[in-house]
Amino acid sequence: MSDRFCPALSWPPASIEPAANVVEHLCRSATEGRRLLLTGPAGSGRATTLEAFTQAGPAFDFRHLHCAGRAPEEDTPAAVIHHLLAAIRAHLDAPDALPIDEAGLREALPGWLARIAHQRALIVIHQLDRITGTDLTGEPDWLPAYLPPGLTLVASAERGLLPERLREAGWEVVDMNRAPALDQPSEALARCIANDEAAVATLRHLAVAPAGLGHAVLDAVGLDPSALPGSVVHEADGLLEFQHPVLRQHAYNQLIQGSADARAVAGRIADAVAPPAEHCLWLARAADWPALLERLSEPTALLAWRDAPFDWQRLWLEIPARDTAVSHLFNQAKRWREAGEMATEQLAECHVIAGRILDALDSADAARAVRSAGLKALARQAPDSPGWAMLAHHHATTDLADDRPDEATRQLRQALAIREGTLGPSSAEARASRHALAAALEANGQLDAAIGEYAALVAECESRTGRDHPALLPLLSNLGAAQRAANQLEQARGPFERCVKIAGQGGRNKTPALAAALDNLGSLLYAGHDYAGAEARYREAFELTQTLFGPGHAATAAALHNLGTALDALEQFQQAQRCFRRAVEIRTAALGREHAETATSLHNLAGVLDVIGQRDEAETLYREAIEIWRAVVGSDHPATATSINNLADLLREQGRLNEAEPLYQENLLLWRSLYGEDHPNTAMTAAELGGLYADAGRADAAEPLLRDAVVRLERMMGIDNGLHVDSLCRLAAMLRQQGRRDEAIALLRNTYERAAGTTKVLSPRLQKIRRHLDGLEKAAGGNP
Repeated sequence: MSDRFCPALSWPPASIEPAANVVEHLCRSATEGRRLLLTGPAGSGRATTLEAFTQAGPAFDFRHLHCAGRAPEEDTPAAVIHHLLAAIRAHLDAPDALPIDEAGLREALPGWLARIAHQRALIVIHQLDRITGTDLTGEPDWLPAYLPPGLTLVASAERGLLPERLREAGWEVVDMNRAPALDQPSEALARCIANDEAAVATLRHLAVAPAGLGHAVLDAVGLDPSALPGSVVHEADGLLEFQHPVLRQHAYNQLIQGSADARAVAGRIADAVAPPAEHCLWLARAADWPALLERLSEPTALLAWRDAPFDWQRLWLEIPARDTAVSHLFNQAKRWREAGEMATEQLAECHVIAGRILDALDSADAARAVRSAGLKALARQAPDSPGWAMLAHHHATTDLADDRPDEATRQLRQALAIREGTLGPSSAEARASRHALAAALEANGQLDAAIGEYAALVAECESRTGRDHPALLPLLSNLGAAQRAANQLEQARGPFERCVKIAGQGGRNKTPALAAALDNLGSLLYAGHDYAGAEARYREAFELTQTLFGPGHAATAAALHNLGTALDALEQFQQAQRCFRRAVEIRTAALGREHAETATSLHNLAGVLDVIGQRDEAETLYREAIEIWRAVVGSDHPATATSINNLADLLREQGRLNEAEPLYQENLLLWRSLYGEDHPNTAMTAAELGGLYADAGRADAAEPLLRDAVVRLERMMGIDNGLHVDSLCRLAAMLRQQGRRDEAIALLRNTYERAAGTTKVLSPRLQKIRRHLDGLEKAAGGNP
């Protein structure tokens, strides 16, 4: 069980009785996959009815409750999602870090929900219409559009447009069919306001405190709540609060004279609150930005970030003067360094956190400067300390990885050595630096070194957890990916197959981890030309992904796209076409038409249509993909060039040589500038341009391109490679057309005899050379 009960769902029985008939209906209807909305007027007992349902309803393995209105700062989509994901993470005992920005949280939500699929899980959101950002004229776009098996979502809202829109979106809407039941408390509140000045002062402070106030705060402000009637306020968990949010709203409307008055009352409460987080919260409510900025910049507040980064970042983002906040924090870090009074590790951590805050404030240059200056100060003060290693790690991964990869690798090696020596090889810090080092080496193309570091991480984890622990999954996946990138396909198979085994332990663990493991294994089999094996793994991954994420999610589209590539390779073109077409539809709806993943599926769909003869549509899709690539990644990107190359191939096959030629020429220049002459894409495009010249009867231009491509492709890809064999046969055909049959025969025979000694005799590519050679020798009257 992983509950986050809110006090607002625990009002005393004397407040408003739950609706027994609605409780019974919710207990029957709250089955997996259902989305239910409880609606009714304010004060009709929706909260107590939901509370009674959670107590009387079916048993759940996981349950999470959010009640809006208790803390307005938490009534945002980002806060609701963050608290839900934190509850799921605790329930699963997962080590994964959570995003703390709204875009990242929204993107992560479906994946975390999928991780508790096939469990009995209940999510309750009371007062959904109070969540800031909810569009009252339509379905809130942050809510999950699909619930994985086992999940139930129950929410409540007042009557209005939102319930109707949710009903149209497939929710079951249940109306309380009750009038408000707060007449007596409302009358008691009116008497307090009319007859007791001391009570009014207390009620004013409680009116701006949705979650209530403790007696210590009330005493510090000089308030005595003893005369307030129990029908108006009550005490819960040491906090005095209104009996019902409707009463608090009535008091606020009658006693608070606008936002300036509310800020003034909040300021008095802030002066009486001691804990740093609570004090900063009330300073924000009081809009006392200078005081808030000073408090947030204190080392104690910065160091508290590690335990609640989302909550502290939210406070920083509330400060309206971003430039002032950036300048203040930047100068504060400078003062720490100049004073030289902070302990090494404290100084390092404050610089790490200050850098993260500056990044969140969209001041990347200031963040980089703070990390760099802190690292230099620590290099003078304690160059071999864990503090220096901490800051060096973050500086390398955040600031150097893209622009100065060699320096990033050097710093990470040094940080790793220090952390292993001072904290131990199995410490979380040492493991983090080794993982970052492996990733940096991989990104820098140093694959053998990266493989070594990933293998060391796997061995260390096995020594702590055993060989079948889920903690191995990301490490084995990274190891397999690096081996695949190094073309060590046989070695990569072991890690990827272990991932499938670990993720699917027990046969019931149908999680995103298993879908990812199947997909990785499928991609490895595809790279090794085992297209049937790849198709089987990709199909399993697709079916599981669709179950976990729904038919309209981008993850489902990716799985469909991958399945389509295997079907295409197996020449099952009609099935491949359906996969790619559906992937385009999903990606267009989920990501937008002008998106790299949409362009990828458009490109592949065009390729299949070209093969099955639907060339008009194929041409249209290629041209659209090219325009999307140019808009998204630019004209000089490999993805753009690949689509241009395929369009040129299509035009050449249609005899539209004048249209295809400039496309090949453009691409040949691009590949040369990106990769140089010795790259398969450069040689392939040269061969295709040479083939076009041969088709156009321009042998003088064709021959040097084809000969050079044949030599380079054999050297880079191997004598039995399909691109090499195709270029060789095209060159031989052109020589034959020129009456140079003997040269063509000699060329093919030489290659065939050399290949026959190094590859399988039944190789399809080798047999293609043999067929061309037989044809030429027969035409020449020789012996086959």
